[in-house]
Amino acid sequence: MTMLSPFSYDLPPDRIAQRPLHPYDAARLLLARRCDGVIGESTFADLGSFLRSGDQLILNDTKVLPARFLGTIEKTGGAIEVLILHEQATCQWECIGKPLKRFRPGMVLCFGDRLRARVEQKLSSERVLLSFFALSGDVHVLMHEVGSMPIPPYIRQGRGDEDDRLDYQTMFAQQEGSVAAPTASLHFTPRLVEGLKARGVGLEFITLHVGAASFLPLWHEEGDEPRKPGIEHFRYSTRILERIKDTRRQGGRVIAVGTTVVRALESMARCAGADEGTLLSTELFINPGHEFKAIDCLITNFHQPRTTHLLLVQALMGEDLLRSSYDYALAHGFRFLSYGDGMLIE
Repeated sequence: MTMLSPFSYDLPPDRIAQRPLHPYDAARLLLARRCDGVIGESTFADLGSFLRSGDQLILNDTKVLPARFLGTIEKTGGAIEVLILHEQATCQWECIGKPLKRFRPGMVLCFGDRLRARVEQKLSSERVLLSFFALSGDVHVLMHEVGSMPIPPYIRQGRGDEDDRLDYQTMFAQQEGSVAAPTASLHFTPRLVEGLKARGVGLEFITLHVGAASFLPLWHEEGDEPRKPGIEHFRYSTRILERIKDTRRQGGRVIAVGTTVVRALESMARCAGADEGTLLSTELFINPGHEFKAIDCLITNFHQPRTTHLLLVQALMGEDLLRSSYDYALAHGFRFLSYGDGMLIE
């Protein structure tokens, strides 16, 4: 019997945002104070009003790949879907394939007129190894053109369009490698950033490439062992760890923008001594009882029930305040999940 007691709630489908608000910083911001349990609300455009000079925001500069491919099996014409996860060798990708029972080693998959992939082997009950190639042109260019943004299935059944190429990418995106956006950063605009800097709020960046496993439910089936968030890759930074220490010495707060930043920073704090810029992997599973070493506050979106992301938030703010905050958001018309509103946990 697992000791985990994950927070759950009923999320009506019509509360799941299907598109972001424009401008992005028009999204609403729920405010939750851990010291006294007070809950309030504002908008992201007014985020600076709740921060202080000397506070340090840390954001994720990962860039989302156009990772979803809809295609057919060359010989049969059967429809398939592929989500690329990790390039193991040049043009050879570990992928999630659906429906996986149709994928057989040696078969060729067609994605449009010129892009193809050969099935090399099945890696697990969910994953398959594919080698992509082009009938003409550069295969990497074609993959970026043909692939769509991997918006979650609760947004328009996961079918991304041209708008999502902008909407599902943060303004800070630099380091390509994620198959999901660090969604708390989607609310930031150049206007908001300039306002924060003018108030004396610092902005620093880490890189953690967001994987697919952390968005799945905690359990495969009720009664099973809980599913951990899976391995994700991040770049180690001594400079960021020193910046955290300096911020706190000077009386400022370290504010993580998104649960991906929390996972990266808490992982860094537990592997001090690595070389600057080294790409490391983390299996850190943050749940109630976790001792936070690297962050003081968190900006995050509203998460799906019984997920590892929500369990991380529960670890930071406790179940009572988490429940009160989500009850407030549901009662006051907040928009949920990736394209929805967010919250500042102080």
